[in-house]
Amino acid sequence: MSNDTAINILLFCLADNDAEQIIACCRRAGRVAHTLRIETGEKLAEALSKQAWDVLIFDAERAQLDIQRCGHLLRKHHAELSLIYMGEGDPLNPPDPAVIDIISKYDIPKLVGAALREQRSQALRRQLKQSELALKEAEERNDLLLADHLDPLAYITDGMVIYANPPFCEHMGNDDLEGFPIVDLITNKDQDRFKNALKKQQLHKDQQRLEICFAHSDGREIKTLITCNSANYDGEECVQLSLQNGDNNNQLSGLDFSTQMSNKYRFQEILQEFLENERNSDSSAILISIDRFSKLRQSSSLLDVEQILETIGKHVREIVPAQYYGRVADDMIAAICHHVSSDAALEMALELCKAIENDIFEIKKKSLQCTTSIAIMPINHLTPPRANILLDTLFHAAEKIYLAGGNKAEICHRERQQLNTLEAATSLADEALSQGRLTLLFQPMINLGNADGDHYEASLDIKDWVEGEVTAGEIMRVIEQEPDNNKLDHWIVVEATKQLAKERQTGQDLKLIINLSGNVFHDPEFCSWLSVAFKAAGLPPSSVILQFNEESIANALKPALNFAQQLQKMGSALSVRNFGRAKKGNKFLSHIQPHLVKPGFRKTDTPSNEQIKDIVAQAKVLKSRVLIPNVGSAATLAMLWQLGPDFIQGSYVNDPMPSMSYEFASFN
Repeated sequence: MSNDTAINILLFCLADNDAEQIIACCRRAGRVAHTLRIETGEKLAEALSKQAWDVLIFDAERAQLDIQRCGHLLRKHHAELSLIYMGEGDPLNPPDPAVIDIISKYDIPKLVGAALREQRSQALRRQLKQSELALKEAEERNDLLLADHLDPLAYITDGMVIYANPPFCEHMGNDDLEGFPIVDLITNKDQDRFKNALKKQQLHKDQQRLEICFAHSDGREIKTLITCNSANYDGEECVQLSLQNGDNNNQLSGLDFSTQMSNKYRFQEILQEFLENERNSDSSAILISIDRFSKLRQSSSLLDVEQILETIGKHVREIVPAQYYGRVADDMIAAICHHVSSDAALEMALELCKAIENDIFEIKKKSLQCTTSIAIMPINHLTPPRANILLDTLFHAAEKIYLAGGNKAEICHRERQQLNTLEAATSLADEALSQGRLTLLFQPMINLGNADGDHYEASLDIKDWVEGEVTAGEIMRVIEQEPDNNKLDHWIVVEATKQLAKERQTGQDLKLIINLSGNVFHDPEFCSWLSVAFKAAGLPPSSVILQFNEESIANALKPALNFAQQLQKMGSALSVRNFGRAKKGNKFLSHIQPHLVKPGFRKTDTPSNEQIKDIVAQAKVLKSRVLIPNVGSAATLAMLWQLGPDFIQGSYVNDPMPSMSYEFASFN
């Protein structure tokens, strides 16, 4: 039995009947009560010395020991347990400071509730005491480490230096920097970047690395790699800066030895930071790839190739003035040109191509020439927000240029997401998730029947969708070709329940229908995970209805039936979309017993009265509610009022929107 299901209670002079009632009440509350009945001060002292107890219940009517003596024994033995006084008295004036509650002996459920509450409080107090002790020990260790630390370290709060160790002060050419504004130590060109890094650190707590130019007291600019971490100093939240000189070991400082540019790991960090802070700056990313690099290596040694890269790096710096440079592969150099349009970057890249082509590399009395393929990509609001995706796009573009003959520069644009093969579904969904392009839309449903609460339907959507690109609906359909893939379903549930919980906190009785793929039918752990997700969001299961395509249910009837039964046991429900469109008919739905059905009418469809009546009649047989979609006019609504569906939705009510902010009371 785990500790969180048990409670240890000392019973001082309680009657047999009262003790049995307490044990029974604990059992009904899902707890096992380990009790020990005692009647004297000696027995109490002995019990306290043998083990830890959670609660002491003191029967004032039957006890021969007075409550003050009992409290004295608890204090003498430094016992960390709560004392509940069982009897009549004034709760505001307890007879002893050790008493935390006074409860009538005739209210056993209330007494047990107080005992369970005190057990939780006691556990929190013990945990707090341990944490405070661990914190004190850690602070003592940290003070010793700070004093002897060899790396330059400083702690920043509200833009001010609250501590800087001697190496940090020496790095800046000062004796003491406490109380100094940190931005005054940074050159003007990097101040905005540094301020953005501090803001991000305070919000996200993740470690950051960036290259900053510090202003030395003698006027020199010192380019330094810094690491930012969230920390506490002297009980105050702050940001820790640790510095590394560019003159240190190249690998540690993130530099490539040959080109003296950032290495591939450091450059990717720089590019990621740039994308997060400067995506709307009309800038450009450039990738320079050496043509026929493997042949070049065969005709020279490894060290010779590095000399060629060093020379090419010099050409890049001379012709392409960029804010950042990096060697991202053996044969590739990348650059980030801040506030340089892609057209301007293309002109520089074409000039660079000619310069490299015309250069002759003398290696061991052997003349070598090489050419390059250069890809340019604009950095703007349409750029993927992930550095690895942008670099992959540049790489593929440079490869295409090389295969077409090389020695050329071109502007490339990321291809829109396409679903050319069934196998692409997983990678497509992963890419859209990593780019932050997937989102949820919520469409209100107007209640024409007697259902409780206000309802929304949540559906997947793709941001910045353009004609010809795969839709969110296509992703959901095609991903069912991989029944074990339910990563997207998990994401949808987490995002939808998070927003639903936020809206319900205002006191609204909201219910949400969430569209998922049939893949969850094949996951035996999904319902258990779903239960945990509901608890984490603080949602009653009845507030969520999971909706599936009718054909998905028909194709996996047995697991779908089992899934529906598990949902029902949880208190949640299942709904069916595209009702009436499955080729196999919907007779199998009598086994599923869906809570709601949504017919598969398209926006261009104009269903007749007979079709609507038939849908409503089928739903009544299934004991399901009916949602009619795509209601676009008052005339359609007037017709539907007479036919008896339970819900409607469509442009006449409200189009899908990114939040659950519809005013249901405004619908007349």
